[in-house]
Amino acid sequence: MLKRLHKIIGLSICLIVIHLSITGAVLMYPSTFKLQDTYFTNSFIYNLYDMYKLSDVKVLEGNDEDIGVVKSKVITSDMSLETGMEDILGLLKKENLIFVLSKEKILLIEESDYELKIIEEKNIPFIVSSIGKSENAVLLRDVNKNIYSLNTSLNFSMLKEQNIKYNESILAATDEETASYYLLQVQGPGVQALRVFADLHNGRFFGPFVMFIFLVTSLLIVFLSVSGSYMALRPSIKRYFYRLNKKNRL
Repeated sequence: MLKRLHKIIGLSICLIVIHLSITGAVLMYPSTFKLQDTYFTNSFIYNLYDMYKLSDVKVLEGNDEDIGVVKSKVITSDMSLETGMEDILGLLKKENLIFVLSKEKILLIEESDYELKIIEEKNIPFIVSSIGKSENAVLLRDVNKNIYSLNTSLNFSMLKEQNIKYNESILAATDEETASYYLLQVQGPGVQALRVFADLHNGRFFGPFVMFIFLVTSLLIVFLSVSGSYMALRPSIKRYFYRLNKKNRL
């Protein structure tokens, strides 16, 4: 019975054991297999690890400023800041200040030589559609086309003269090279091969169900080791005690 059970379990988990052995051997020599220097950047891996993709990057249309948006992050001058705003409509850079607009609020970010810092934050009491400027003034426009002036304290007031030139700041998709540059500031060159192989080895790559199967497999390997050792040693132990008993009778 034990031999039959040992055989059935061994055949059932042999492919998983082979998988664990191969991935484990690769992980033991990361330098040899260049796991620390190799990065995956394809869409499947990015989706699996909930990484940002090239399509998540937006830049100011027709603007040469070094500034971009990746979902809720603002990136400029090789620095990144999490704004917590998932629906960024637009942004505008004025000297060392960055105005970031969402549907419900506006942030003012200060840029220094070594960091980006949120210095003001204010909710907007009307439905805003865009941010822009006229000459040196920062402006907001609502869904009814009304234009408001905005100062560095994030106070705004409706302009009496609405017939002015309004240059809207528009966020748009960009080319692959530029998008890759901004993604590099946020999440590095991609998903490291070492991380992928580690997740392949422990089952996280495939999800919770496979992780549970790997856990059960690990316990079954312990059983196979114990049962295999018992079946291998049992004949020798039986012969030893048989000879001992025979010697005692004589």
